[in-house]
Amino acid sequence: MLAGIEFVLNGQSVRVPDCSTHLTLLEYLQRKGLTGSKEGCAEGDCGACSVAIIERDSRGRPVYRAINSCLTPLCLMAGREIVSVEGVARRGMLHPVQQQMVACHGSQCGYCTPGFIVSLFEGYYRDDIQNNDQLDDQICGNLCRCTGYRPIRDAAIAAFAGRSSPPTSDFFTSALAKARVGPGAAEHEFNGQRFFRPAFLLELLEAQERFPEGRLIAGATELGLHITKQFKKFPTLISVEAVRELKQIKSTDSEWHIGGAVTLTEIEEAMGKEFPALGDMLRVFGSRQIRNRATMGGNLVTASPIGDSAPVLLALDADVALASLESGPDVVPGNGAPGKGRSVVAERRMPIEQFFLAYRKTALLPGEVLKTIIVPRFTPQPGMTRKCEWHKVSRRREMDISIVAACFTVDLDAQGAI
Repeated sequence: MLAGIEFVLNGQSVRVPDCSTHLTLLEYLQRKGLTGSKEGCAEGDCGACSVAIIERDSRGRPVYRAINSCLTPLCLMAGREIVSVEGVARRGMLHPVQQQMVACHGSQCGYCTPGFIVSLFEGYYRDDIQNNDQLDDQICGNLCRCTGYRPIRDAAIAAFAGRSSPPTSDFFTSALAKARVGPGAAEHEFNGQRFFRPAFLLELLEAQERFPEGRLIAGATELGLHITKQFKKFPTLISVEAVRELKQIKSTDSEWHIGGAVTLTEIEEAMGKEFPALGDMLRVFGSRQIRNRATMGGNLVTASPIGDSAPVLLALDADVALASLESGPDVVPGNGAPGKGRSVVAERRMPIEQFFLAYRKTALLPGEVLKTIIVPRFTPQPGMTRKCEWHKVSRRREMDISIVAACFTVDLDAQGAI
């Protein structure tokens, strides 16, 4: 197995030959002297540690995504391109969001400022921020305790108003155009710790069979907490974020298919308008930084009673498809000798209401993974209408767990009868 993690940081190729699989991206940055990213909460709530990575949106276009570096194991960054706050200014020139933060007096103590800069950096290259609520959503994962949010919002408005649409003749726009498709397969081992990132579902299932003690990891928005807060160690991490079959989101005339490793941001982009209740749920599901990494598959398999995606999917009569290995037909080599049966992927599909068995317990069998979430599309008969609404009770609107979360779907005929 190979040792070493390679990625691009602020335009420079980096190789880290000997790092623990539990070393976070934030810890690495600070060890390298890039101390602009701060540790505030170490649990993805304050945004002081924000950095940007290049990802793909729901249409496959390269985009910048702000993420919480405090929750992200460095090994997950293998093959990626990262921009820390130190890389936002180029050739001695401040980025427009930095210039406007200065002009609008958007910083006092400065501890939160680097995180805000990175969140606004992502927003600067988005083409879908059209109103104040969308702007608030862009920075809702960043806390400020002294400046107040108005000058920061003013800085964002001024910076966004001064850009072309889309921004052109810009170093970062050019970087997007040249960006890699996405993270590929990777392996790393150090001091008895192993990291695997397969590219295909069969390889993922084979890795699980080979290392039954291995822990699957997607966006690390929950597993990262076990590492940073509970100081847990996992001998083997198996990433699902490069598995092609789990990264697809597509639709037919009758249903949507959401891969288990599709991020919540991608789901919001692709399906939020067609399913307003889903869009409303995602609007208050953590912060932008969390949704840029978190997956709906991960939210479901944790089977947490505060998992906000479950009520919406239950109300929409969603199904899940679970994948596992089974022995396939014998392979006959060219010399005609009998071969060993090779493994193939088997699937079983069930209503999501049967997926949850108890607190933190699902119908997943050992060796199975959640491959796809299937959401039926509403095809009304003449005169039929559907009302579907999401409700969340929490102490605050953003960045809070649900006291009660619920979703209700009601179909009405032409006479208004349920």
